[in-house]
This record gives sequence, C-alpha cells and structure tokens, in this order.
Amino acid sequence: MEQERAVQAENLQRQLRILERRAFSLSLSTLLGTLLLGVGIAGLMLPRLAQRFMPTQLLAQYLTPSLLGLVALLVLLELIALRQRRALRQAADLVDEVVRRDTAEKLSLVDPVTGTFNRRYLDEIIPRETSRADRRESSLSFVKLSLDDFSSVDARLGYQAGDRILQEVAQLLKRSFRPTDIIVRYAGDEFLVVLPETGPQGALTAAQRLLSRVDEWNRRKPIKDYEMQLSIGVGGYTKGADIRDVLAATDHRVELYRERKEAGD
Repeated sequence: MEQERAVQAENLQRQLRILERRAFSLSLSTLLGTLLLGVGIAGLMLPRLAQRFMPTQLLAQYLTPSLLGLVALLVLLELIALRQRRALRQAADLVDEVVRRDTAEKLSLVDPVTGTFNRRYLDEIIPRETSRADRRESSLSFVKLSLDDFSSVDARLGYQAGDRILQEVAQLLKRSFRPTDIIVRYAGDEFLVVLPETGPQGALTAAQRLLSRVDEWNRRKPIKDYEMQLSIGVGGYTKGADIRDVLAATDHRVELYRERKEAGD
C-alpha cells in the first residue's frame, strides 16, 4: 500500500508539473491573442486614415490579406485555448480522484466510533514497526487495555452511553501517549497502543499516566452512574521474537491485572 501511495504521489506531481506548464502556455497565448486583437482593432481604424495617403485599390491589396491572417491566428489561438482548458479539466479530475481515493483509504483504516485506528491498520504497521526496530536495534513496546465489565453498560445505560465511553477512553489515550504512538481499537472494548522507540519501563510509565487520568475522569463523573475501570498489560518486542507471542503475552498480562484487582476487592 505504501508503494501504491508513492506511485500515486509521483503521478500527481508529474501531472501538476504538466498543469503548470500548460497554464503558463495558456496565459502566454491569451496575452498574444490580446495583442493581436489590439492590432486588429487598429487595422479596422487604419483605412480611414490611410485613404488620405494611399489609393484605395492598393490599400485593399495589402490590408485584406493581413486582416484574414489575423482572423486565422485568433481562431488558432482559440483552438489552443480550448485544448489547454480540456487538459486543465483532466488534471483537476485526476487530483479529485486521488483525493477521493486517499480519503476512502484513510476512512477504511479508522474506527468510526472512536476515531482511532482499527485492526486493519494494525496489521499493516506491525510488520513495518518490527522491521524498523530490528534494523535500528531500537525498542518497541505495547500497552494493551480493556474496560472492566463493559458488557453490562449497554444493558444498564444504553448503547449510546457505551459509544460515548469508548470515545472518552480514546480521548484519554490520546492525552496520555505521545503523538508518535499508535492507538488502535483492537476489538470491542479493547485498545492497543504501539510505542516505537520505547522500552517496557517507558511503556509502564505511560500506562500509569493513563490510570491517573482515568482517576481524574472518575472524579469529574462525566457519565452518571458509571465509573471507568481499566485492566492494563505491557509487553515488549525483542529482535527475532514472534510478534504473535508478544501480543499474546501482553493480553495475558491484562487478564492477570484484572484478576489481581478482583482478588483485592
């Protein structure tokens, strides 16, 4: 997909360069046409002046072909202008098509409820991020989280409240993690955050920051009769590891976290 985007961008740049050249050519043609039109108007006025100094027969012999030539040039310029306008419309249609495709593609990678990325996008970026971590020998971590007892929300508060809670979680995640971190709605009430260039300790610090923001959110009580509780797990990728095992281990830590909370209750 990245390669397709690069090809589309290159084609668009090429078409825009052609568009710029044609726009310049059209402007030049318009200027020339204006000059010729001025000459033609002057030519129409010239006979009255020339009759005093040149015989009518001689005037017609030279002036008539000149005017015909001027008309022919104006017709030619108009044809060129029509061709340029057609080319401009084609280029504009190409730009619109690229924009529509890019917008549709982006929408297909975004979860419509939370505005975060979806599982499809995760499948795209995981190979890229693991490859980059291997190449640079840098850290790559994950934070997985799920909402506790979210299944009862729809029954108690209605599905609209459920959507709003998911949106609130997404906003808390965006405020708790860096712009370079990738937030994905993993499934249902589960989210996964991909943290490039970050070790497990850095991921744990970010997770603790998220829990602090959740506590602040609960103190404000923005949704009546609801208190947000999250279970969180942190995992780290090491060179050569199977990413499926890494994500499975991270998911298992979420369950352990939840069990410890329930045991503490």
